[in-house]
Amino acid sequence: MSRTLSDQILETLKAVGVRRIYGIPGDTIDTLMESLRKEPEVEFVVCRHEENAAFMASGESRVTGGLGVAVACQGPGANNLVNGLADAASDRIPVLAITGQVDSDRIGSGMPQESSQLKLFDDIALFNAEARTPHNCIEMLHIAINTALTERGLVHISIPSDVMLESEVSYPLPRPVSDHDASVVPRASALDEAASAIAAAQRPAILYGAGAASAASDVIALSEKLQAPLLHTTRSKDIIDNHHPNVLGGIGIMGNHPANHAMHEADLLIIVGCNFAWQQFYPAKTPIIKIDNNPQHLATHIHVTHPILGSATPSVKGLLARTEVRADAKFLNKSRKPLVKLIDDYTFKARETKPGQPVHPAAVMAAIADRMDEDAIICGDSGSTTIWWNNVVRMKPPQRFIWSANLATLGGGMPQAIGASFAAPDRQVIMVGGDGGFQMSIQDIVTAAMYQRPIKCFILNNGTYRFIEFEEASHDGNPASGTRFLNPDYAALAEACHCKGISVGEYAELMPAVQEALAHDGPVIVDCRVEAEALMIPPAVTARMAANYMKSEIKSWFAPPTDEIKRLAAQAEAEVAHR
Repeated sequence: MSRTLSDQILETLKAVGVRRIYGIPGDTIDTLMESLRKEPEVEFVVCRHEENAAFMASGESRVTGGLGVAVACQGPGANNLVNGLADAASDRIPVLAITGQVDSDRIGSGMPQESSQLKLFDDIALFNAEARTPHNCIEMLHIAINTALTERGLVHISIPSDVMLESEVSYPLPRPVSDHDASVVPRASALDEAASAIAAAQRPAILYGAGAASAASDVIALSEKLQAPLLHTTRSKDIIDNHHPNVLGGIGIMGNHPANHAMHEADLLIIVGCNFAWQQFYPAKTPIIKIDNNPQHLATHIHVTHPILGSATPSVKGLLARTEVRADAKFLNKSRKPLVKLIDDYTFKARETKPGQPVHPAAVMAAIADRMDEDAIICGDSGSTTIWWNNVVRMKPPQRFIWSANLATLGGGMPQAIGASFAAPDRQVIMVGGDGGFQMSIQDIVTAAMYQRPIKCFILNNGTYRFIEFEEASHDGNPASGTRFLNPDYAALAEACHCKGISVGEYAELMPAVQEALAHDGPVIVDCRVEAEALMIPPAVTARMAANYMKSEIKSWFAPPTDEIKRLAAQAEAEVAHR
């Protein structure tokens, strides 16, 4: 039997290690579905929403470093992919999106469900093309694969259904790209200049990002040599053991006070593999050494006084060879004192909940951290949940923490956990998320059950977009509005979706629930009722933010209840009467 082009597409993907494709079938990819049906080495994971399929492909790639693949039909299927693919694009995760398209001789004629998929993905894809012939399609597939794996990011190919039906063409299989971590060696003069700045500084601090992952041991060595505090972004939390005495924690609005304070008290900031965007968290006049293998990153967000164009490992090794050991640890020790107090405060919060009252969010994080495996993969959702995890829990490699770092989109945590579980079937995969984010992707919890992915989902149930309430107050000084909502019984919903459901209503129920969930051999949803008013105050509050927040509080004293509050109150009264 002759092979079709779609058979060849699968063979090409297999050659670069693809063993799983996520998506939903549809008319213009029917040929690809038949090829998948016949191919025992590539599994098709049928999802309930294409956005979640894209998140799953991203979750798998975040764990393996290889190519994640998501597919969808033309029009609405392709449209639904966008948010999940934008997440992969923002975090530079290698994902290939294949979308079907109407027959090539009908493109542009206004066919039902036809859309311009090239325009749709143009803003987020590193490579974005539409096939015209079988040979052209396979060549573009090779280009897309190489681009995704070397430049690290999203690529997209739109394939008309008639082209997919054509016979295979003569084309060699690709050789898997193995040099995506090819090193950029810095100039000696740039290292010499940076070393001179380090020698002149009394209080250096080191900020490391995701780009420092391959140089973690060297970054630690430089910190110990210089007695310099180590600060991280939320995305790089899992790179260096958080228990190391030099690690102060995260920066920015999701970080803590000790780390942000140390960054502003330093008289030299050394940035390794980090392109943190928020200018207000950087020190205003402090000299900055910045190491990055992307020249654009050396000119974005902040003024860099000592740029080093180079990969993290050779650059940090170069600084290690050019610097002297320091004995003075006053700045480091002074910076550590508030961190010790902060950890004690969180420990107290985790235990202070009174019987019958909702649990404090810090308690949920502490309980999970106490019982998670030493190689657990944690998938966070956006919002205050990730802030609590980032500040309460101390992680250490090979534990992983993955989330929508740059796009910060709600709903990515659970489907990314499914993808991570496929990628690492022997590792514990835990999702921590808020109720708002979880409801955005909740339909695919049955996908976890169908494919027996034993993910553990811990939901902070407070019936509100809590962090958005803070944003509304601090940005404009207005009372919260449009942030409260009615929740289902997540434990009952889990059972209806063939998963295990557990409810936590107070602190005494928390640890037994965590133990039960982690011991269960299938997917679990733990519905944790948490304090609705619990909020971690950002570590750097400007005078304007503080004034607006006070204004919001005063306004809320006199403002009538919002419509959603009235509806929720009426709902509660009706339920009480029904009982």
